[in-house]
Amino acid sequence: MPTYMVNSAILRTDPQACAQGAAKLLTSGKIKDLTVKSCYCCNADKRVAFVVDAASQDAVLETMEKIDIPVASIMEAQEVSAKK
Repeated sequence: MPTYMVNSAILRTDPQACAQGAAKLLTSGKIKDLTVKSCYCCNADKRVAFVVDAASQDAVLETMEKIDIPVASIMEAQEVSAKK
């Protein structure tokens, strides 16, 4: 499955609470289309970001809409190791 970075639009709620709540929903096992690898919040900018595995960008967007996270961007990403 491809990995995606998801950046939220500006949130109306507390970013930390939003990130924690979304992470719980996404890891509860009820949502099968997406696997969360990590979750971040930025209180100053009122945004959250997720690194997820999913079948497609459409699947990511659909899932974020289901859990009421406004999406600013979704991009496919590949982890790069910093090995020397």
